[in-house]
Amino acid sequence: MGFWNKCPLLSLVLAGGLMITAVSWINRNGVYREYKGETVMTPVLGAFFWGIREGVYPWTSTAQEALAVGGVSQAGQETGEAVGQSGEESVQKPPDFEEVCQETAGETQARLEGEGKGASAAQGNGDFPPVQEGQGEAAGQDREEQAVLALGPVEESYFDDALFIGDSRTQGLYEYGGFGEQVTFYCKTSLTVYDLFKKEKAFIKEDGRNITLKEALGARSFQKIYLMIGINEMGTGTADTFFGEYQKVVREIMRLQPDAVIFVQAIMHVGAQKNASDPVFNNTNIKERNEKIATLADGKTVFFLDVNGRLCDENGNLSEGFSNDQVHLKAKYYKIWKQFLMENGAVEAKPVSEGIAADANGFMEK
Repeated sequence: MGFWNKCPLLSLVLAGGLMITAVSWINRNGVYREYKGETVMTPVLGAFFWGIREGVYPWTSTAQEALAVGGVSQAGQETGEAVGQSGEESVQKPPDFEEVCQETAGETQARLEGEGKGASAAQGNGDFPPVQEGQGEAAGQDREEQAVLALGPVEESYFDDALFIGDSRTQGLYEYGGFGEQVTFYCKTSLTVYDLFKKEKAFIKEDGRNITLKEALGARSFQKIYLMIGINEMGTGTADTFFGEYQKVVREIMRLQPDAVIFVQAIMHVGAQKNASDPVFNNTNIKERNEKIATLADGKTVFFLDVNGRLCDENGNLSEGFSNDQVHLKAKYYKIWKQFLMENGAVEAKPVSEGIAADANGFMEK
């Protein structure tokens, strides 16, 4: 006891650490259930400090805990180096999809090219319902008169009627990407496909109140919707169960926003150190999920975008120096992501009757 009497400050620190650890452990299935440590060695008390950052406290109720940090227009030009740390029933459950197509994006692309259809994916696999009357400007027109969309460069004003949905990585794009204040972001740290449409997940702030994604999409109309989500789900289920939920999310977005072009974005890779040391959060697992996401592209209303080619080294790892935590980009590198998006907007190509269809594809990886 003599030693502890001589070091009262150390005693207080240790006691406080034990108390916070106990509180975190007790609430691990409650208010801290969304917390995911980076490794198995991450201390339990990390959940407590994660909660403080998210505005979640041990006494926070489930309803309060679900309130969001992020989601309206563009943030100011902050200069921090990193953003965030990554870590069921739907509001209205859409009907289950038909059997999931199991071929990879590469196989799909090769097959369709062999059939003379270019790189358009997911044609005829039953993943999406047919276009209904009134769905988009081209609905109801004869195919030979329809204009098709192709990926190409756009001006910044292209994003004025765009919506970005995602987790902490999209939060980083919101804060550091340099988009104008008219661009809309619905994002939250630790967001997953499993809780995106969850009833109590009122993570969007509109007009001074917190609303769910379903409510937000029902209240406003967007012409382009970008979805980047998937890193937080790596430790949950399998690639197939993840993809099943991902499809449901895309289908619900299409139902609520029938006139919007959907951009499903590949999950961003992690750095070399994490890739080599983490059995879950590694690029092999990420690529497996990305291949499945890519099959959703039809080159018409759904496009697949993969920014990894701009951010990764020759081994497919997030480039050294681009991240402080092996997962999230440093602030200045979000501009690369934005530039990639500006080079790959969905723009109107020549009518199908003029013979341009092969270039209207849903894949882009540079």
